[in-house]
Amino acid sequence: MKVKLIILFLILAFVVSMPFIFNKSIVVAEPNKLDVDGNFIVYDWHHEGFKEGSRTGRNPEWDYNLKPVQVSDRVWCFFGAMEMPTKENAGDMSNSCYIQGDDSWIAWDTGPSYIFAKQAHAAMRKIADLPVKTVIVSHEHDDHWLGNNYYTETQNAVIYGPKSINVNYLGFDEHTGKANENTREIPPQTRMIRALYQNAIRGTKLAPIEKTFDDTTEFTLHGIKMEYVKVGYAHSEEDWFLYLPEDKVVLVADVVMNGRVTSNRDGIVIGQLEALKAIQARDWNHLVPGHGFITDQTADDECVQYFSLLKNRVLEGIEDEIDPDYITKYVTLEEFREKDLYYLLSPGNVFRSYEELEMYDGDDEEDEDEEDEDEDEE
Repeated sequence: MKVKLIILFLILAFVVSMPFIFNKSIVVAEPNKLDVDGNFIVYDWHHEGFKEGSRTGRNPEWDYNLKPVQVSDRVWCFFGAMEMPTKENAGDMSNSCYIQGDDSWIAWDTGPSYIFAKQAHAAMRKIADLPVKTVIVSHEHDDHWLGNNYYTETQNAVIYGPKSINVNYLGFDEHTGKANENTREIPPQTRMIRALYQNAIRGTKLAPIEKTFDDTTEFTLHGIKMEYVKVGYAHSEEDWFLYLPEDKVVLVADVVMNGRVTSNRDGIVIGQLEALKAIQARDWNHLVPGHGFITDQTADDECVQYFSLLKNRVLEGIEDEIDPDYITKYVTLEEFREKDLYYLLSPGNVFRSYEELEMYDGDDEEDEDEEDEDEDEE
């Protein structure tokens, strides 16, 4: 018993000390000032020799060594590492894309930091020396949009995206998605801001979404026709994908991943499957996932298989009255054992799916499928 208590104490001590292990020059002016999650508010940190609150740091900017990959005639993308965000990858673990318009690059997700966006744009200007006047965001997870403020501050870019970013990160009104008198003066930290070294996260601020939409919307920006498609609650609280009909390209972010197991920590299985149907309803030749390197017409195959099996096997477990504590042993999804992050993420996906599907009533969905089949027969 004493050994267990000692081990527990050491683990807690390590967790508490983590923010400071590799940042010995950081001091905490007000160590009692925590955000709502119990994390030190990063904007109160300062470095010796610099002005209080400074984020300049001592070291040169992190070099992300970014190399854009051409997906189609007008679409180029940066592909992130197949792992979770760490100090070692500086948050470069998701995919972001740039669409070449007539007078501007259009950024689809700007990555994990100001510095990432700055270096990505420098790489894109070597292909076409254009500004970025429009940024479009897929969903609220911060590995996809923390580069936004580089574009708002340096190029006065307009940010399109989900209301959930403003509401959940900046404290905007949940009904209007707009700032009000209760908007937080100091936004809460995100996992990237907590995790990354100062020379990677330096300059990063939470930029609000300027243009939000209630439903799927078609528009033309910088000469590019596009459809911003709302799929709602799928991988996160509010997911969108971007369809370029003339290019036959669809940028889907995290509603599709390949080469690795998806993280469904904030998502729902039924929503994911509905989002995949919406993607498959478009005519495309190239699909860029939120994580993964496959972009051809097989790009969504793994995701369709994973969520279909997850739903069906968890429902079988519920029907067999498997206790929730044992559902991760009953549903193992062996087909994905060799994929990256399988051991880290798949058990959690199974358990959360059990919670979701325990009260699931699929009768309406099955009735609709039967009606469609009857119509086809007629």
